[in-house]
Amino acid sequence: MALEPSDPLCTLNAAFRDAYAARREAVLDSLSPVIAQIDDLLILRHRGQRLEGPARTRRYHELKAINHLPLALHLLLSGRRGALDEALRGQLTSLRPLITQAVASLDARGFTPESLARQRRLLEASLALLEQVLAADSVMPEALSAFTRAQVPDLLLNSEDAARDQLETMHATVEAWKQRMTPEERARLRAVVAASHMSRPGNIALQYFSVALGERWEGRFDQEDLQPGKRVLAAETAFDEAAAFELLATHALDASVAVRFFGEESRMQRDLLADAAERLLAKMFHREPEPPPIVVDHD
Repeated sequence: MALEPSDPLCTLNAAFRDAYAARREAVLDSLSPVIAQIDDLLILRHRGQRLEGPARTRRYHELKAINHLPLALHLLLSGRRGALDEALRGQLTSLRPLITQAVASLDARGFTPESLARQRRLLEASLALLEQVLAADSVMPEALSAFTRAQVPDLLLNSEDAARDQLETMHATVEAWKQRMTPEERARLRAVVAASHMSRPGNIALQYFSVALGERWEGRFDQEDLQPGKRVLAAETAFDEAAAFELLATHALDASVAVRFFGEESRMQRDLLADAAERLLAKMFHREPEPPPIVVDHD
């Protein structure tokens, strides 16, 4: 049960939180330069200025939207048996003009001939499946499975083009900003990336900054390790600018506090109760924690 607001210990704890927040803001000011990537935007804080730049272009979203159509059809149709119910028929019927309009818009989007043909294949194959299902008033699992497999090569090529768009866009923005920095500022540049839990391993922006800032990089398998001096962090629950930069400041502040109190720079990067919990659970359940698996570094 939480402390009552009138409890002097509650007031005392609030004073700690206020002091921590004030100190964290001061630490953030001292961290310059720092970059946050939040969706389509890169944000730089440097010498008291705030600059914005693109992390992706419109092309990224065009490719993503087209890729999502075969996935949407799979989600709507998989596991269905018997005649279409009214709700599903309505969903499919409403998709038909949207696909037709998307196909009609392709020529004006500036795709290369190869990419244009790919987008047309994905959209037209999806429309053909939709028409087949509506005409038969049922879903044939074999046809859906064949459709799904057939789209994979084009989906992967679109994914690669989308990745290229983001990497090249981010790199152009970051390199232009680095020209404004002294060598010392470039050496201490930090970055924070807003990433969902599922997209965090191998996140494209995390990979980019790991390479660009000289961090350890393990490609698509990269998982963030919370080393104290780490210059690239994932903000898993922070999808706004203030919270993302706040994470960077918290990471730096906690490292200094951990050294003072515990003589271990990374101690605050895990739950303060973690070590005690490990000992207590070992006694409660009469077993010892298993060591982490050995990872072979092939670099």
